[in-house]
Amino acid sequence: SAGKYTTATAVAVAAGDVRGDGHEQLFVASAGGGGQSAFARLLAVQGGFANDVTARAGLALAAGASFATFADVDNDGWLDLFAIGGDGRGHLLRNRGDGTFEDLSAKAGITDVGGARKALFVDLDHVGDLDLLLVGGCGRRVYRNNLDGTFTEATAAFGLGSGATYDVGFGDLDGDGRIDLVTTGASGVMIWHNGGAQRFSDVTAASGVTSSGGTGAVAVGDYDNDGRLDLFVGSATGGAPTLWRNKGDGTFSRDERGSDALRRLAGVSILAAELVDYDNDGRLDLVVAGKRRASGARGVFLLHNEGDGRFSDRSALLPASLMGGTAITVVDVDQDGDEDLVIADPGGALHLLRNDGGNRRMAVRVQLKGLRTGSGKNNDFGVGARLELRAGDIYQTRVATGRPTHFGLGPHLKADVLRVEWPNGVPQMVYLPGTDADVVELETLKGSCAFAYTWDGTRFQFVTDVMWRSALGMPMGLMAGGASTAFAPAGASQEYLRIPGSALKPKDGRYLLQLTEELWETAYADEVKLIAVDHPDSVEVFVDERFVPPGPVTMRLFQVARPQLPQSAVDERGADLRPALRATDDIYVSNLTPTRYQGVVEPHDLVMDLGEQAGQPGTYLFLRGWIYPTDASINVALSQQSALRVSPPSLEVRDASGRWTRAVASLGFPSGKNKTMVIDLAGKFPTKDHHVRIRTNMQIYWDQAFVAGDVAGSPVKVTTLAPLRADLHARGYSRMYRKGGRYGPYWFAYDDVSTTSPWRGIEGAFTRFGDVRALLERADDMYVIMAPGDETTLAFDASSATALPAGWRRDFLLYTDGWIKDSDLNTAFGTTVGPLPFHGARSYPYAPGDSYPTDAAHQRYQREYNTRALRR
Repeated sequence: SAGKYTTATAVAVAAGDVRGDGHEQLFVASAGGGGQSAFARLLAVQGGFANDVTARAGLALAAGASFATFADVDNDGWLDLFAIGGDGRGHLLRNRGDGTFEDLSAKAGITDVGGARKALFVDLDHVGDLDLLLVGGCGRRVYRNNLDGTFTEATAAFGLGSGATYDVGFGDLDGDGRIDLVTTGASGVMIWHNGGAQRFSDVTAASGVTSSGGTGAVAVGDYDNDGRLDLFVGSATGGAPTLWRNKGDGTFSRDERGSDALRRLAGVSILAAELVDYDNDGRLDLVVAGKRRASGARGVFLLHNEGDGRFSDRSALLPASLMGGTAITVVDVDQDGDEDLVIADPGGALHLLRNDGGNRRMAVRVQLKGLRTGSGKNNDFGVGARLELRAGDIYQTRVATGRPTHFGLGPHLKADVLRVEWPNGVPQMVYLPGTDADVVELETLKGSCAFAYTWDGTRFQFVTDVMWRSALGMPMGLMAGGASTAFAPAGASQEYLRIPGSALKPKDGRYLLQLTEELWETAYADEVKLIAVDHPDSVEVFVDERFVPPGPVTMRLFQVARPQLPQSAVDERGADLRPALRATDDIYVSNLTPTRYQGVVEPHDLVMDLGEQAGQPGTYLFLRGWIYPTDASINVALSQQSALRVSPPSLEVRDASGRWTRAVASLGFPSGKNKTMVIDLAGKFPTKDHHVRIRTNMQIYWDQAFVAGDVAGSPVKVTTLAPLRADLHARGYSRMYRKGGRYGPYWFAYDDVSTTSPWRGIEGAFTRFGDVRALLERADDMYVIMAPGDETTLAFDASSATALPAGWRRDFLLYTDGWIKDSDLNTAFGTTVGPLPFHGARSYPYAPGDSYPTDAAHQRYQREYNTRALRR
């Protein structure tokens, strides 16, 4: 029944589950020609019959289409339709979610397709949405998705250049986690390396891939099951096609093992190619379609993967009447567990080829679902994700394309494990996946800071995250005025953090602290000091732990004797918040409404009556809480759209007329997990009304609030303890959990550790294991470089602090000076150790003229200490 849609020109075909019911539908169209009319139809194929649902769906493409594809361009969980119309314009039809579509072409700004013949939706800049790449005789064109209903033309910014292009494929070709491209055309095949920072470069010459004459269709896939994406490149002029085997280092070698089968394709202008496991044996086979230059000869081929690099011709399984093809769509139309084919022939006829017998072996069908709220890290269908599946002795790798990803299981009845590496680089494991596996993105923490654990007398406990004031190489996006290329300051994080005395007890005359790196990031620890703060037990001692830009800090102690709770505390809806703010008890103000993005919520208020004491001289507001921050890619995404702006906490008070007026535009925010902000209230109140309103849309969970005066005259003794011992070694990764329930911060169980890294590797020279005390005694740009899984054990002489007088107790401050560079795919140099940070740097990436010190001492430091070379 599909074959009745026949024209004299090529047929556009796209498959996708547009209703979200698990049944894929077919969109077929033609731009007309040869005396036949253009058409566009949406077909619900079931039981071998095609039911036309075009009118019901509201699809209106009067000029038909020469190309079409489904993609969720607005990340709402519904597949939208993009078509290159017979009128030469781009048409974007948004899926409303009820089986109908609306035309958003004009608003989106992508009607000008520049003569393109094909479109690809993929997250080119790894910010969690699908960008549009158009290819055709006029070259390549990129439209960046702003995720606010509009696209921005960005071809020059992405560096993809010009040149007539026939086909395009995508995937991580060099193993760095970013999506690369391969294009074909009259000038041959080209390999495009994604270098991050929304920039591609032509690496064809270095890749080893060569071609002579025009190239046609390209297919990307791991046909030899070694975990690396290989290439099939067809000839547009009838020459022999080529298989290029990925060597794992960004280069390829011509694979001659399949040459016997490929020689059968000589004389065919190859217009379409797909790697597909048609018999569920766990190996990717090859379907090729084109036009045979010799009259009456075959132009469609099915090549079976024999598993040893060779392919055998199984084209006899195809209908004898199918002599050529211009387009191939792979889809399990009858949902029987094997992949069917839809092929358009050169005459414009559409052929639906049902696979009979491929399902004699079992298969796993994986559909990815990204988080739509509170994340923003990945596109909704996981396009571009790397999927790895193991079933017994069979290992397979696939790239998610948006439709269900198919894995044949060979002789096995079930799969053992599925590993998903989402487009943002975060891995997720699924053990014993079912045959229909819907994998929902798991919310997790990939970057934060280094961790500090202390010996509490019985065990090591997690106490805080450190060096939070450094975000080396992180694009700040809207927090830097909207420029996605504005980076965080290059200065070191210098901070004092409070450790309660109950969390740190001496062991064998020493205070023990573990400094670990466990997330996907690199730590550069330059100086660490432990400071004993002895004081009467009638007072509590605090420091201001809010986030401020990197720079020198002064140790400022606040001594509190009589904290006063707010007389009232409500949110913007009037809900009573006092129960959550009474104490540090892991009960947080949690009535936040998420947006799409992690770190940004709907605006929320903390309205408090601080009472009469707030108007007294020397009074401070103490606010304790934790922040779930954005990351580098989210910052870039926010800079690209117009709907959201990040608003740090502001302080408002009431004026004489009772209206709210801003007293402090930005209070800062907690530096990570369970940190205390100290806010000076002097001069803030124009009247005797001591209500305050703290408003923000940052994802901050408040835990405690009180006002108090600083008991400046209270005695205190401060003793600085330098490390007696510092040993760097491998440890692993503590079990992560949420402290205080679903609204609490991520916390870490030191005694429950895994030695298996969940993270992609970071490349460069890390500090060798062993004694590193000399590197932590002073801030001198000679530091401990820690990789994920590393731990530095620090021991401080407990006898350096004198005995406590009666009625006194001891708390501690931890001082750190250093940097953190996370490995987010949009962090500058996030996947490498270098360039190395230093205190005099004006910016990171370096400003012109800046460089790491090259004097003899720093060169000797690098030679003697940074000798542990790691690779990705």
